[in-house]
Amino acid sequence: MSRRNQWFALLLALLVALPASNAAAQAKKYKFVVITHATAVPFFVPVRKGAEEAGAALGCDVVYTGPSGFDIQKQVDYIKNAIAQKVDGIATTMPDPAAFNDVVKEAMSKGIPVLALNADAPASGRLAYVGQGNYEAGQSMGRQIVKLLPQGGDVLLCIHTAGAENLEARVKGAKDVLDAQGGKFKYRVVATGTDMVKAVSLIGSAYQANPAIKGMFGVEDVTGSAIAQIIERDKLKGKVVGGGFDLVADVLAGIKKGTMSFTIDQQPYLQGYQSVVELFLLAKYKLTPCDINTGIAPVTADNVAAVMDLAAKGYR
Repeated sequence: MSRRNQWFALLLALLVALPASNAAAQAKKYKFVVITHATAVPFFVPVRKGAEEAGAALGCDVVYTGPSGFDIQKQVDYIKNAIAQKVDGIATTMPDPAAFNDVVKEAMSKGIPVLALNADAPASGRLAYVGQGNYEAGQSMGRQIVKLLPQGGDVLLCIHTAGAENLEARVKGAKDVLDAQGGKFKYRVVATGTDMVKAVSLIGSAYQANPAIKGMFGVEDVTGSAIAQIIERDKLKGKVVGGGFDLVADVLAGIKKGTMSFTIDQQPYLQGYQSVVELFLLAKYKLTPCDINTGIAPVTADNVAAVMDLAAKGYR
């Protein structure tokens, strides 16, 4: 989706919100459920805030829920529970390309619309996707790496859940940019799981096994945070370049101190907010949902102070 269309969608959301508060008492009060994987991960805090604030603005009940850790079957069970409650719409992450097909079909057959947010599975039959273009975001990371390491070298690309469609797309985007540099880069992909202690251990071990590594980069919040901790702990500032995804405290603090170089924000507040808006517009006005790209927003030393303030408030 073009930047112009993104802003049009946001403007439409704000305009719709204005009359909703006045008519809330007379109108049907819709109930929407927003379900994400790994709700305990800090990344989803602004997703929840965006969804709940959209619900408040539109006069809707919005329930945010999901498994605390990455568990596809449990997430499917949460969706089935929402179906049983006969809610007016569901927005859910879909980190597996096929695991949600049956449950989405079940919901839609019962008149409950389903949107994907943050992680997409187009074959599921969901009506639209609200989130970042993950392959393009991975390319953005690759370009940051090339900019920071113009001579090339050995790097680690880290992922907390191997096989997660959205994260693998980011890894592929970064790889494709590095592969286009004429053989200057060698990379190793490290899969860690979502446990932070394990992530720090595995990435640290990978670095110890190859001290020639010049950069470590995580494609989500867990490994980005682990990399920030390793660079700080092992005093690798100036020796190893670090980068990540999303606006987690360790990474932002690292950028401010100069131990980390960048992180890539996908504006998760918009993912939650716009998902609820699209469900509302469909329920109330029968407006067909459309894909919304929430953008690629690199954070560096130049803008980290302003972003940290907004992140502390739950908007970034």
